[in-house]
Amino acid sequence: MKFNLKGKNAIITGGGSGIGQAISTTFAAQGANVHILELNADHAQNTVNLIKEQGGSATAYNCNVVDQKQVVEVINEIASKHDIHILINNAGIAHVGNIEKTAETDLD
Repeated sequence: MKFNLKGKNAIITGGGSGIGQAISTTFAAQGANVHILELNADHAQNTVNLIKEQGGSATAYNCNVVDQKQVVEVINEIASKHDIHILINNAGIAHVGNIEKTAETDLD
């Protein structure tokens, strides 16, 4: 075991693919109950299925993290059932350019 997360509840944004999926599956393999907040519901569910196939525990939530209201609703839903021990803010988009030439809307 790499590290022990047994009994811990982890929220991972963008956990449906790429680095987020790797974090989600690793945390679940180490015993965490993983809550995946993901814009793409199919990707989130695929990660949940992968985790469950490996004997782990995970739940998918369709959530756009740029919408604060959605995030608050999902966090409140999770917090009403579980203590939250870990938060991984992984969701993001790739943007080519530099900070000086990046529009404020892209930064948001």
